[in-house]
Amino acid sequence: VVAVNPGFQQGYWDLVDAQLRADKAGDAKKTLEAAGKRFPKRTFLQEYMTAVVHVNLKEYPDAVRHYIAAEPLAARHEPARLDARFYFQKGAALERDKKYGRAEDAFRKSIKLDPDYASSLNYLGYMWAERGENLKEARVMIEKANKLSPDNAAYLDSMAWVLFQMGEHKEALAWQLKALKAMEKDKDTDAVLYEHLGDIYHALKNNAKAREFWEKSLAVEANPKVKARLDKLPKP
Repeated sequence: VVAVNPGFQQGYWDLVDAQLRADKAGDAKKTLEAAGKRFPKRTFLQEYMTAVVHVNLKEYPDAVRHYIAAEPLAARHEPARLDARFYFQKGAALERDKKYGRAEDAFRKSIKLDPDYASSLNYLGYMWAERGENLKEARVMIEKANKLSPDNAAYLDSMAWVLFQMGEHKEALAWQLKALKAMEKDKDTDAVLYEHLGDIYHALKNNAKAREFWEKSLAVEANPKVKARLDKLPKP
């Protein structure tokens, strides 16, 4: 469509979406650059799609900048675009850019717009759990996310982790084993899920199991912090 009718703006956004779905974020970035030259007047979709591409490329400061630019454009011309999903995505980019306070604000906007938006409930709760903050509220949010989306491995992992951070290690283990079962059912692998299971077993003084799951985590993704914990374990 873009080749036949290069003046058709929507064609560029559809092409970017297709390239992202095909895991071709680099190509999507080039498409956006071409669109920017042809259509210099910035629109919500141009800013939004640029933000999404930067997230896929793990260029989080750039992603945040474009989400921020997209928001007033939508407010003026397409306010319906500023829904729970938009603020979830903005919050996730801010969290990855280590702007935790601003990420919390975005997630709270998302939840205010849709109190049953499980992704925002889980992400905000897990962000707090990771940082050891607001653990009681984090637990409530993650519990609600699990009720809304049972058997979600990521949400089950979040529940285990907030319990772990609260010192409830045995209960955390039960939830983490549920997360493992859900992950295996989905035929997926997640380094963080294995890492958390290793951490929980270590807290329960089961070094053999801790070693097993930290090794599984490292087999999926290299992580110096996990490697350091593994190296400190007594030799079997």
